[in-house]
Amino acid sequence: MAAHFCKANNVTTANVSLGSQNTALHYSMVKFDIAWENSWRTVTNESNYDGCWVFVKFRKKNTYAWQHATFNYVSPGTAAASGHTEPSGSTIKTAADGKGIFIYRNAVGNGNVNYTGAQLRWNYNADGVADNDSVEIKLFAVEMVYVPQGSFYLGSNGTESYHFRRGDKDTCFEVTSENVITVGASASNLYSASPGTLQNGTIPALYPKGFNGFWCMKYEISQQQYADFLNTLDAATATARTPFGFSSGTHPNLLPNQPERALNGMSNDDVLSLLDWSALRPMTELEYEKACRGANQAPVPNEYAWGNTTIEFIQNPTDFGLSTETWASGNIAYNQSAPMRCGALATSTSSRQSSGGSFYGIMEMSGNVYEMVVSADIPGRTFISKNGDGYLGGASQNFDVAEWFNGSPGFYGYRGDYYAQSPAYYSYAAISNRVSYFTYYNNSRLAGGGGRGVRTAE
Repeated sequence: MAAHFCKANNVTTANVSLGSQNTALHYSMVKFDIAWENSWRTVTNESNYDGCWVFVKFRKKNTYAWQHATFNYVSPGTAAASGHTEPSGSTIKTAADGKGIFIYRNAVGNGNVNYTGAQLRWNYNADGVADNDSVEIKLFAVEMVYVPQGSFYLGSNGTESYHFRRGDKDTCFEVTSENVITVGASASNLYSASPGTLQNGTIPALYPKGFNGFWCMKYEISQQQYADFLNTLDAATATARTPFGFSSGTHPNLLPNQPERALNGMSNDDVLSLLDWSALRPMTELEYEKACRGANQAPVPNEYAWGNTTIEFIQNPTDFGLSTETWASGNIAYNQSAPMRCGALATSTSSRQSSGGSFYGIMEMSGNVYEMVVSADIPGRTFISKNGDGYLGGASQNFDVAEWFNGSPGFYGYRGDYYAQSPAYYSYAAISNRVSYFTYYNNSRLAGGGGRGVRTAE
């Protein structure tokens, strides 16, 4: 049995191995250490915490195809234990579908974390692996932020283009549940002057509105994450999935040119396929506003992700393009030749404004690369809160979650704007601005195209 570790953004894993095997119950323990920077857990203000989504890919000896491992899941409230080993100071929570686990602080605190000796029970029999099969594994970790349940506002009472508002007057709209939202011109309705189709109908109960809790990637998809993804595909699919030749090396050992930099030049299919493979899902535009603004927060007119209208373009970089890249000043990547490093503005002493962080500590939600979101217009309303299953489908190895796209133009759009935008258009990066909302399903690659994933909390 062999193992590999992977790194993305500020998270590192080490000492990945397959430990003890139980042939009676057909499971093995996946052992690893994990560390990441600027971690927190708080019970005041935002009352949230960060963590990591950890999942494993495996392949049998003398085969090429990488498959997704299933971890042991035990329903909450039952007597049986999960079988996992939690490092001191951490909590491990398995997703109900077994596709991965969340690991995070078990108590209030902040700073860097380094958890050693984690063990996950892999029910290999459920994945078609026999007791005497030889397998190779790869462990992946993605930094995430928990966005707790709570009411929040859409729109800011500002002047953002095509912003969400109440139906009867131009003021913000409060989301108080995951129930059906009626779209129209009445006081209790949601409305937008969008050139799309947000003036009528209903947004179904199954469409994620952001009221319920969810996990959101702390950073945008990085070059390293995407290279790790490509290296588990077959060579032809990896070639077709590679945007703008961002990497060097030879498949299956592609090396990103700037591993920690946010990846640009992605199409919708590129983003969705990575999310399906990671057992995550895309976020809706309502979830985007919640993740930026926070629950029970009075909106600031025309605010950016950091909660006010103070905007300063990044300048004077140190170690540009390296893992140590920092910027002397600024809180948004605008008027640049390339995206900045994921989390480059966040330090142990930075404020929400200087780091460009959202209310919950999610980075680069305004600027850097576009945030791909599911539209609340009629085309996107068939979307439901369904996570990827870790597998791609068909000869093209594309995402295959049917509920993620119904073929209609306008199903997806973008928020947050991107790095090369002229300063004259800085208002495009405001939380509630929908002007960058493309009215077609973009299966071509855009220079500013990027994104991040979420996963419904359980």
